[in-house]
Amino acid sequence: MKRSCLIVGLLICFDCAGLSGEQRKTVDPIDIVSLKSLSDAQISPDGSYIAYVLHIPNPANEHSNAQIWLVATDGRSQARLLVSSNGSETVPRWSPDGKCLAFLSDRESPPAEGLFRFSIRGDEGRSHVIPRERQPRSADGSKVKRDDQIWMISLQGGGATPVTDIPGGVKTFEWSKDGKLLAFIRTDQETEERVERTRRKDDETVVGNNYLFDRLWVYEFATLQARLLSKQDINIDTFDWSPDGSRFLARVSPTPRMNDYWRASKIVILSASTGATEKTLLENAAAGALRWSPDGHSAVFAKTSPRSITSVPIIYDMDTAKETVIGGPYLATIGPMEWDPDGKSLTASAIEGTAPIFLKIDANSGSATKLTSGKGPGGIDEVGPFTASKDRQKLAYLQETPEHPLEVCLRSSDQERVLTNTNPQVADWAVGSTEELSWSNSKDGMRIHGVLLLPPNYDKGQRHKTIVYVHGGPEQAWISGFHGTWYDWGVILASHGYVVLLPNPRGSDGAGPAFTEANYRDWGGEDFQDIIDGIDMLIANGITDADRLGIGGWSFGGFMTAWMVTHTNRFKAAIVGAGITDLFSMATTTDISPNYLNSYFGDLASNRKVYDEHSPVRFLDDGHTPTLIVHGEADVRVPISQGEEFYYGLRVLGREAQMIRYPREPHVFTEVEHQKDSLERMLRWYDAHISP
Repeated sequence: MKRSCLIVGLLICFDCAGLSGEQRKTVDPIDIVSLKSLSDAQISPDGSYIAYVLHIPNPANEHSNAQIWLVATDGRSQARLLVSSNGSETVPRWSPDGKCLAFLSDRESPPAEGLFRFSIRGDEGRSHVIPRERQPRSADGSKVKRDDQIWMISLQGGGATPVTDIPGGVKTFEWSKDGKLLAFIRTDQETEERVERTRRKDDETVVGNNYLFDRLWVYEFATLQARLLSKQDINIDTFDWSPDGSRFLARVSPTPRMNDYWRASKIVILSASTGATEKTLLENAAAGALRWSPDGHSAVFAKTSPRSITSVPIIYDMDTAKETVIGGPYLATIGPMEWDPDGKSLTASAIEGTAPIFLKIDANSGSATKLTSGKGPGGIDEVGPFTASKDRQKLAYLQETPEHPLEVCLRSSDQERVLTNTNPQVADWAVGSTEELSWSNSKDGMRIHGVLLLPPNYDKGQRHKTIVYVHGGPEQAWISGFHGTWYDWGVILASHGYVVLLPNPRGSDGAGPAFTEANYRDWGGEDFQDIIDGIDMLIANGITDADRLGIGGWSFGGFMTAWMVTHTNRFKAAIVGAGITDLFSMATTTDISPNYLNSYFGDLASNRKVYDEHSPVRFLDDGHTPTLIVHGEADVRVPISQGEEFYYGLRVLGREAQMIRYPREPHVFTEVEHQKDSLERMLRWYDAHISP
């Protein structure tokens, strides 16, 4: 339900000349969940190499499934495995001189004596070595995931060496600009008393008390010591070193609750020597880029939009407190950004319609200029999180095409080059073709964008069975890329003969903050009409058979699916994935209460009627579409009670409905067998209810 980091990249040309359309393989669930995936492409300071994380699916759901790979940016050699062990390696970060790479690993560490000393809160005058259990086991004796620690490896050769060995491990870290220090975030650990009470099963919990905060630590290579910096009870959400290393720019929240992390944070300056808060720059911050300018006189971060629904990136003048909005009237959603070396401009990525792009930001005015057209060499279409070489002449990021999942890409001198080919088997898949669409809402004329997936061997002379698949959020956006994950069903459905409409109704990213806030107090209103008008366009154009329509979605997409089937009988089948169905009970049980739904509908006490008017469960009498409800039992974002309310309500009324519960699964499924099963059930449900 929170705005997640979008998995996006660039459209590129892969060699797909292997098999004809008739010979290519129909894509099945096992194919999707077996895909390797990439993340965190980090370019070296001199731009010579890109380190990235390769994730390998593990049906046993063990944790040793991530490796760090290295690829040269000159394209003359294949990617190679740089770091691997019996554990999992993530978060590669280059030292400022580019000679070594630090990373997180949960591998077993060597004995800790003499390795890592640190001061702990309340005992700052002493140094300690705290041993960690080498191979922790659960109560039944099975292995459990070890803590992530910071390790380091030299590019000159040799094995990886540990930097930290601290109970509870490290969440993330960042080098100081001079490379002499590492700042890292560590989560508080339970007290010995609490651990002993838990062992005795005397473990009742007072809700809202005894938070375990994410705290900032600083490690010094010269002394092999680390010290706790943020001793006050605030949660360190994210941070950035000042150019001179004397301060931190940080986004902090009052508690580690997910609600506070996303929607109750502020921007502060912390002293790097004492950890004290020197200044509060912004009281109402939003998640977004957080970067100090090269000269230390400015910074970029995000404030909340007028209705606190989305974020607005700004440039903040440290000397005058002047705020300059980035992008202004530019109709796009601006994301990650990096300062250029002269401090006069920034490079940023953004989503415009269904095409993420690169932008150049003027640091004085905040104005944005497009660097890519959205269709550059090889059909450029997607840009997401990226890293830049020290001179900003080379950018590293992940990219995808409608025919191929994410790969590592380099942008240099306005040219793009694909450097990896992680899933070559995809070239033999029958994935169909992709088109970008736009249409107008028939009531108020608002322009809506979307993506259309067509099945292999698409016949323009026939109408086709069609699935409308709605994204989560609602502040997310469908992109013209590879729609093949356990959560994104597009590739599978198209390969099995379905036309797939992926709409970005109002409330989505891609058209500026006003568009993202345009569904305020109106879930199921004009956004419903946005989607209906997209369907009608496909019918009018002879693409979709009006008698063979299905709908589905996850999270907010599950809400919209539940709303659709209780407000129209146009669909023959529906799938509600982890969907919100009762806004009132959602507001009182989700881990992002109260701010999430408050921002869309106002406070619960004053707006009970509005909450009920926009809850699909209140309209069950009008729900006649066969509906499959899919939910994880450990979902705290959209608790499983939301799915239960809708399912049992339909069953009480004698309607066709089925519910699948997945043990241990949170809002985003993690276990491969569950991912595969959910995809298999999705296909069977649609096939059984939508005639060939």
